[in-house]
Amino acid sequence: MQNTKIVMPKLGQAMTEGVVVRWHGKDGERVAAGELLVTVETDKATYDLEAGASGTLHVVVQEGEEVPIHTVIGEIGDAPVRADTSAALPPAEPVAPQRTAARPGRVLASPKARRLAAERGIDLSTLLPSAADGVISAADVERAAENAVARQQSATAARPASAPTRTARERRPLTGIRKASARRVQAAWQTIPHIVQMIEVDAGALQAVREQRKAAIAGLTLNDLILYAAARALAGLPDLNATLEDDELILYDGVDIGLAVDSPRGLLVPVIRGADGLSITQIVKDRRRLVEAARAGQLQPADMGQASLTVSNLGMFGIRAGTPVINVGEPILVFVGAVEERPVVRNGQIIARPMLTLSIAYDHRVADGVAASRLSQSLKEALENLESAPFLEAPNPQEALDKREVRSVSDGDGYAVQVRSDGHAWSLDEPASDGGEDTGPDPVSAFLGALLSCLTIAFKAAARRRKVAITRIEGHAKATPKGQVKSISLTLEVWSVASGQDLQILLERAKRGCYVSGVLKPDIRLTVELVRHAPQASG
Repeated sequence: MQNTKIVMPKLGQAMTEGVVVRWHGKDGERVAAGELLVTVETDKATYDLEAGASGTLHVVVQEGEEVPIHTVIGEIGDAPVRADTSAALPPAEPVAPQRTAARPGRVLASPKARRLAAERGIDLSTLLPSAADGVISAADVERAAENAVARQQSATAARPASAPTRTARERRPLTGIRKASARRVQAAWQTIPHIVQMIEVDAGALQAVREQRKAAIAGLTLNDLILYAAARALAGLPDLNATLEDDELILYDGVDIGLAVDSPRGLLVPVIRGADGLSITQIVKDRRRLVEAARAGQLQPADMGQASLTVSNLGMFGIRAGTPVINVGEPILVFVGAVEERPVVRNGQIIARPMLTLSIAYDHRVADGVAASRLSQSLKEALENLESAPFLEAPNPQEALDKREVRSVSDGDGYAVQVRSDGHAWSLDEPASDGGEDTGPDPVSAFLGALLSCLTIAFKAAARRRKVAITRIEGHAKATPKGQVKSISLTLEVWSVASGQDLQILLERAKRGCYVSGVLKPDIRLTVELVRHAPQASG
């Protein structure tokens, strides 16, 4: 029986290698299927992998080693492990032969030329004869020897007489996030034509709104308000919410805002999805969750990448302005500088105002100077007029349901209920084992069906907006226990050519857009009014 192989997984489109951080079982020990087996680190976060089978653990890749994706890092089973188990790399590319200056055939040279070449250490095959007969002469060898001496003297003269030598204190190989970040920054700088615009913003309204709302919104920061304003500014200029792929401009629906987070493992950029449709309260909640996950190494693939715009704030370090580098695959990066008291001229008078500088980098292929200026100006105006911003809360699912009216009728002493709404009619009942007649699903199953259907519809709507093809969705809902429900689990099986990461992004949007799931919130008020009718006398 063959062993079950444990491979370094591919946990994102950009992932090419991973590090084995920790084996939770020892080599040679028995492990059970489903138990925590190994922790691996990618360029974005750490992930725990469970054992896929029961058996003896054979560790192939040791802790701290970095290997390419799909490499076998261990096995589970009782069969012996092959020595070349970890060789999961693609075959090496053939090495191209090196070109040399040698000519085919025998080298023709005079006896004296051969003797001089041997004395001077010169390879005759690298010399060209000066005579028409094609024979290398002694003069050709002497000339080559003089040229070699001249080159050596020139190189010696070019070096300082006593060049200082630097002593290396330590060598640290780049791994994980830092290695990937270095590659991405280099790729971004080499492939994206950057333009950077700097614009001054009066931060008075920014500070005032935070002071007014920080008591009601726990944890509110200036950065949250900047994220809020940036999402709405970009939503007003939808042609800039785009990326360029193979001479095709791809425009996106909904604004996803990235925020740069300093973590123990390096700089990470988690993304708040659909930020243009969130209230400031929801942005604070999402930001806190993502920052905590980033610093704990628990970000999921759906939390990263494909941002419409990223905000990077180094103002706490007193940095006023910068020249930010755009993240690969994104069109805009907003660098936020420090809020400082500066002299400004207002109505002919010099006064002190809290000011900050926004340094905004644009992909020049997506935004020309004029289009970029519109967003820069729009973001400035949004921040300076925050006190009049609507700060709209997200739609209340209960309010959306209030727009629909459902009526029910139940005759006799049976449990069956006839339900009607907008021209539709259906029955709810209990199974015979519970005293009903089983004329329709029980209320809990009907609610699970509504919840699952709502999630499916919201998923398809999100896919339609982002132009993602979906051919089929199958769902499964389970509520436990049978009596008073305390937990609900849903599963969606999606048939699509889109990547798993893209589908996960659609799921996050669908969960926010499913109003039925909103009725599960504990803060929704339920009122029941009882109206009594006397039964009609039979006659």
